[in-house]
Amino acid sequence: MVWSRPVNVKKREDLIRRTGTLKHKVTIVDAKEEFHGVDVKVRDFRGEEYWTTLDDVELDNEKDPAGTESLGDTNG
Repeated sequence: MVWSRPVNVKKREDLIRRTGTLKHKVTIVDAKEEFHGVDVKVRDFRGEEYWTTLDDVELDNEKDPAGTESLGDTNG
């Protein structure tokens, strides 16, 4: 695996030290492990997808049967 820097990354100083809560159920649709840890792409109840760290997700003991549709190529 080759590591490369993301393009056009802007640091959001206005968000640093802000607090928030993720309390809604999500389904993991993609996952990547890199040198810093595991990132997961999740889909929420509204159908929106976004990346977060695995540390931010409390996994249930079972897979979501509704989240088993074909996701196509998720390699990047």
